[in-house]
Amino acid sequence: MHVWSFTRFAIGLAGSAVLTAGIALADTSGPTAQSALSTEGSIARALQANDTTTLRRLLANDWIVVSANGGWVGRDDILQAIKAGVWTHKMVAISKPRVRLYGATALVTEHAAVSGVSMHKPYADIQECQTDVLVWKAGGWVSELLHESFSKSASLNC
Repeated sequence: MHVWSFTRFAIGLAGSAVLTAGIALADTSGPTAQSALSTEGSIARALQANDTTTLRRLLANDWIVVSANGGWVGRDDILQAIKAGVWTHKMVAISKPRVRLYGATALVTEHAAVSGVSMHKPYADIQECQTDVLVWKAGGWVSELLHESFSKSASLNC
């Protein structure tokens, strides 16, 4: 698998995604743009820390990431790759978020810059535009799907 596609599917877990059968941070205020952004931040921090426990809680059981190369990978494959040290992060930075709420669904589109190791080969400063589909369940956001595309620069629109 190409380093970038492996990286992207893993990032999708983050990104962005932001997102197990579990529930993102419980919030009694209901679904808001602010709480969706908070979940995105939690996903990015968990990715950077290679924290599979938190990622398992923030990603739906059937979560997938659609990579910029057109393939897709599921949550459990991503978590196993992180645990095995096959795919790790050194940096995950998200910026320029755009949040749209549709009832209990949030679409969060943002720029992501990532660095780390994939298949024992380093990658640095990969620029992406990603959209995370979050669903409000039992008092918190859970990522259901992350879609990524390559970005040549950190422009205003990814």
